[in-house]
Amino acid sequence: MHDPIREALRAHFGFDDFHAGQRDVIEDVVAGRPTVAIMPTGAGKSLCYQLPALLLDGVTVVVSPLIALMKDQVDALRARGIAAEFINSSLDAGQQRAAFDRLASGATRLVYVAPERFRHGSFLRALQRVPIALFAVDEAHCISGWGHDFRPDYLRLGGAIEEIRPQRILACTATATPDVREDIQRFLHLDDPRVHVAGFLRTNLFLEVKHCGGDRDRAQRLVAFLREGRGAEGAVVVYASTRKRVELFARGLIQVLGARDVVQYHAGMDDAARVRAQEAFMSGAARIAVATNAFGMGVDRADVRAVVHVDLPRTVEGYYQQVGRAGRDRQPAHCLLLYNPSDSRVHEFLIEQSHPQPSLVTAVWRALRAADRPLRLAELATLVAEADGEPAVEAALRVLSRVDAVRGEAGGLVAAVPGAPADPNELGLPFDELGRHRQAEYERLKQMKRFVHHPGCRHAYVLDYFGEPFSGPCPGCDRCHGAVATGVAAGVAFESPSPAETELVRKALAGVARARGGFGLRKVAGMLAGSKAKDVVGTSLASLSTYGLLDKLGVEACAELLRLLVDHGLCHLEGADYPTISLAESGWAVMQATAPLTFRLPAHLQPGTPVAARTRALREGGLPVYTDPDLVDALRRFRREEAEVRDVAAYMIFPDRTLHALAAEPPRDKAAFLRTPGLGPTRWEAFGPKLLAVIAEQIG
Repeated sequence: MHDPIREALRAHFGFDDFHAGQRDVIEDVVAGRPTVAIMPTGAGKSLCYQLPALLLDGVTVVVSPLIALMKDQVDALRARGIAAEFINSSLDAGQQRAAFDRLASGATRLVYVAPERFRHGSFLRALQRVPIALFAVDEAHCISGWGHDFRPDYLRLGGAIEEIRPQRILACTATATPDVREDIQRFLHLDDPRVHVAGFLRTNLFLEVKHCGGDRDRAQRLVAFLREGRGAEGAVVVYASTRKRVELFARGLIQVLGARDVVQYHAGMDDAARVRAQEAFMSGAARIAVATNAFGMGVDRADVRAVVHVDLPRTVEGYYQQVGRAGRDRQPAHCLLLYNPSDSRVHEFLIEQSHPQPSLVTAVWRALRAADRPLRLAELATLVAEADGEPAVEAALRVLSRVDAVRGEAGGLVAAVPGAPADPNELGLPFDELGRHRQAEYERLKQMKRFVHHPGCRHAYVLDYFGEPFSGPCPGCDRCHGAVATGVAAGVAFESPSPAETELVRKALAGVARARGGFGLRKVAGMLAGSKAKDVVGTSLASLSTYGLLDKLGVEACAELLRLLVDHGLCHLEGADYPTISLAESGWAVMQATAPLTFRLPAHLQPGTPVAARTRALREGGLPVYTDPDLVDALRRFRREEAEVRDVAAYMIFPDRTLHALAAEPPRDKAAFLRTPGLGPTRWEAFGPKLLAVIAEQIG
């Protein structure tokens, strides 16, 4: 039986069959039905517009925000004998004219364009002279203020479609919640589209979350994971939230595993260094890539056996896209998220920074107008009292650029567009929309934190988030299949615990039960250790029968013990913003001796371990402590400046031991500051908030 779609697939792409959902999308597109395709990373959504481009008469226009990847996509298509082009800012005016000439002559079947091109009327007029068989919008979630990667230029596409009048429209994305889907349909003016949601369940991925005590604990767990199980079997991508964090963890892994095995990748590196890093990883010369979320788009190494997040991702969409880099060969892969509640503060800071207040935007506009000449970013920042540094001014300029009020000039200068209204109230600034988007970002962050603490199946949570029904069974997660040993604190598998270990765990579980789910992990740890801290003795915890029950362990060891119980599913952490610890059903069973303890404790947590040995293990973990030299330098400068103000020796502000403790586990709030050896309430009053600001500036 003649099957032109399958024949084209085999002839041009060499495949005999489609991935789940692909054929249904392609059939709707070819039939001329407005179509929305929501398919996860690795499911082959690009084929959903590339194959129709070969079956239809006319040109297929693909809108994509990934300028850096357009050339790779076009080169791959040309290698298959498919006439493809890209038009973006990397081409000069002559090259763009030549590309349009080939389009107009019918020599091109498929063209990739950046959404920024639609700012220009001349570009639209040129497209109107070309028969557009299909207008495909890739990464379509970028059109929504509810999307995790909103891009204002996508809002122009609805108007562009009305002017171009393509015969067919396809919107593709790997991540879209029901709210985002509605925005895609509304802004692209899709009338009763066919919506395909398929394939979000990644049956070969094991999803796991581990609650960590801080960066030292995180680093130890990361190294242990990379030395055993899936983490030792193939390629691994380690995601960190900022450039500083990438450099910190990459440096630590190089110390332990060697420079040949590890590369780093982030947007602060020059182009040549990023290309070298990506090529080393893709060729197999390097096994581990430590990167920000800038890494991964277009990365298709089949043998990625693990993805590790050493920081909390900002959104469920981002998390699921990144774990989708693992197991592209359909073989089992492990996805480990190492989480601490303080992680969300970095995201909260970045959300605020990227959504400037109206007062800042108007102040930047007035300063730029008053200067009456192009300015450098640093110069503009000094003129705006409301701005807290260059990043704040840059965020305000992005808002102004959305209404075409500012423009960049040669030499990194920025200027007001001539003729733009002097009164900022007349610019049509989208402050209401900005406020809604800020709230949407906070809601997505909250959903990500709920994923971390969710007591049920992790795959079910993700699928529910994306609006896809899931009836089970779970293909693999720590909630449904038990804890998998992936770190120093994960215990010793397959050995029966001693009676003394079992008794110690039951005492800890009793303390959690008495706390009745009303307190966080560290406060319950303080209660078990008999802490005299105000945040323990000033609460009902001090009156419990379990207060001081594990005083020989100390607060830090009790905290590690509770994290271990969370990892093994005996306790739950619940609540997105201020998680509290409570007993799981399995924890009740172990506490009441109706079920056995199924794991052993690490040596330094076992009963009878000398205090000195336990303290040494908690501080060192037998692995290197990673410190950021830039942070150490900043702490030294801070200490020197504070000493000069007070006319005292620098060590009297805090000694080197405290300095290195601050660098090893940088505090992000008052509680963490007070836990740092050598600091206390007096020093908090003297310089605590100022020191936290210095640390935040360094580590992002």
